[in-house]
Amino acid sequence: MSSDARAHLACTVCGSRRLKPLPAYRRAHLVRCRNCGMVFAGRSPTDAELERNYGGYSRADYDSPITRRRYRELLDGFARYRQTNRILDMGCGIGFFLEEARTAGWEAHGSEFEPRAVEINRAKGLQCVQAPIGADTFEPGSFDVITAFEVVEHLRDPLAEGEVIARALRPGGLFYCTTPNFGSLSRRLLRNRWDVIGYPEHLSYFTPTTLCSWLERFGFAPAKIATTGFSPAHLRRGLGGASPVQTSDEQLRVQLEASRALRAAKRVANMALGATRTGDTIKGHFELRAMAGLGRAVD
Repeated sequence: MSSDARAHLACTVCGSRRLKPLPAYRRAHLVRCRNCGMVFAGRSPTDAELERNYGGYSRADYDSPITRRRYRELLDGFARYRQTNRILDMGCGIGFFLEEARTAGWEAHGSEFEPRAVEINRAKGLQCVQAPIGADTFEPGSFDVITAFEVVEHLRDPLAEGEVIARALRPGGLFYCTTPNFGSLSRRLLRNRWDVIGYPEHLSYFTPTTLCSWLERFGFAPAKIATTGFSPAHLRRGLGGASPVQTSDEQLRVQLEASRALRAAKRVANMALGATRTGDTIKGHFELRAMAGLGRAVD
């Protein structure tokens, strides 16, 4: 892509040119596709904008024991897809998930945009390549499972990225992703104050429907898709509070893990959020059934 910014003239999921600007989200350049409903930034960021946003690895990654436990539970569920014994984590940060996958016996690979994070992973003995991955980064059908935790909302070109994911995964393999839910209760309450919205960091705003529409174009079929979670800390910050979101949410998670009654209440809340598809986070399991032609629509 050129280093010059450009406007998207077509939907990044279905290719339709029937785009409607969303004035309430003007600062993030958001538009909605009238054909498939996808919401995305109508302006593609320049390389310089992305470098300013992501350049230099300065994040203080918190190694949460609870998140580690969730990773192990996910990996237990992935075991039935094992054939090549290879797993790829897109946007792997500094490798916490890769470490758990390696411990579970997987040949674990990762990709990461920030060069410093790539170095940190390699220093740990983890196999990590510079993102974005391309069609020639891995041989076709290289992986049983590809994961993307809070990654797909960052993609500049979901159509191109979807092709790459489908090519790298073996037929019958699993693509697991999590991403913020634009149809969530939080976004509906906060609207343009929802702190997930921000350009150029977040460019694609999926709902369960549009996430399925995107991946079905490449031969994926949803095996399981859910929306879970509601963050009081995000809500407070959106309403003008100043509490650190990560710290507040982690404290709540610790309390939930320690209390049987609170865990039961969480299950009930997640059932309601799942039934209405209004949880903060989409969690999708997608199996690659067949490679499909891209076929960008134009209307």
